[in-house]
Amino acid sequence: MDMEKSRQQLIGRLTENYADYRAELLLKDRQELIDGADRIAKTAEVFQYFTQHQPTEQEVSYFLKFQNPLEVAADHWESCEFELDALGAVMADTVDQAKDLTLYPLAVDAPERKPDGLQKFVNVDLEAILPQIMAQKTAFHQKDLSYALDEMREGFAREDPAKRNFVVIFRQSGVDCLNERDMLIAGTRSYNICQYYHRHTREPVLAYSVELTGDGPNGLRGNLYQQDQHQIAVFAERAASPYTDVTVAFYSGKTVRVPGKEYNYETIPNLKYHYGDILDARNEADDESVVQGALHREHERRERMPKGHIAVHVQELEEARIQTEADRLAAALQSLTEPNTPDKTHFMAEVSPYFLPLASHDDMHRLFEKVRDQVKQPIYIAPVEGANGQYIFMRREERAQEQPSKPSIKEQLAAKPAPGDQPAAKSKNREVR
Repeated sequence: MDMEKSRQQLIGRLTENYADYRAELLLKDRQELIDGADRIAKTAEVFQYFTQHQPTEQEVSYFLKFQNPLEVAADHWESCEFELDALGAVMADTVDQAKDLTLYPLAVDAPERKPDGLQKFVNVDLEAILPQIMAQKTAFHQKDLSYALDEMREGFAREDPAKRNFVVIFRQSGVDCLNERDMLIAGTRSYNICQYYHRHTREPVLAYSVELTGDGPNGLRGNLYQQDQHQIAVFAERAASPYTDVTVAFYSGKTVRVPGKEYNYETIPNLKYHYGDILDARNEADDESVVQGALHREHERRERMPKGHIAVHVQELEEARIQTEADRLAAALQSLTEPNTPDKTHFMAEVSPYFLPLASHDDMHRLFEKVRDQVKQPIYIAPVEGANGQYIFMRREERAQEQPSKPSIKEQLAAKPAPGDQPAAKSKNREVR
């Protein structure tokens, strides 16, 4: 590798290290930031040194050996006792001594990082695309998406940026629309729903962050970011600030702040009686700076996601939906040891009731072909008398033909020995009784 490429590789790794470092800072409270101010300043100076001054060939070669060269350099700069600006000299001395190779994780030992496959989709027609995504997951309660779009329209009409960022979760029975800021305030509805999909259900869902960018005559537009339901919940749990109060704004112009536990369906009528209809309600965190720091970190992370094509993404979701159901049905048929139809003549497996409402005629044909190719036997799809739904059937005789019959003992004894087989040697040392 030539030196210029090596320098760019080092700068890239340092930039990644610095982004991770800043992200960690955004999760710290104010006292921790005050106590660590000197380290923060030293780290920034080291990053500035490498990115704004051309590092020497020796520095490039040495610091590329480490997974986190920023940490190595910052440790040396922080421990420097000189008062003058000697950062360059400290880096040169660090390279000359080369004492860090056994103290810090080396780049050659770093596990291979696999991409998570998540993408971002920019400037999307949300009112056209979100229903297409829903059609690949949500079989029941599809009306929920209308409520979610209404909430987005209301949010875009407000000047508050916190009202323009959402997380939409598509599940088999319904759609949840979470306010992104509230998801980082522990104890709010959005936070609790996010944690539910991580801790209390195994159902795989489709989750997307939605960033509204426009609401014109053609409808809502915005950016979509794929999310992993578990990763985002772990991040929210770690980064969230506790829920304290609710600031309630009324059409009368009055604003009231009430404890969060006292704002519910039982107390809202009393508030309306005193102040009139409610214009807006904003959940408040114990430390808003923690919430804003977490939001900033999340937005920086998702901006680095690779761009995708939304039409291709929807096609991939459709293919995955059919393939997943085909795999499940094939596994169910192959796991049966005895026919399970009422007359005991066929093996059968029910097509998922969550798959059928979303399936077109073409989807059912593709499903049939995928299952047939896996079980490698003739099958057919039909309903069962007295039951709802559709089932895939395979005849008992066809399953029996699949398994070769075991030869009888007589046939095994009459069989000629294979070439090269030697009869067992007779023992000469027999015990006389």
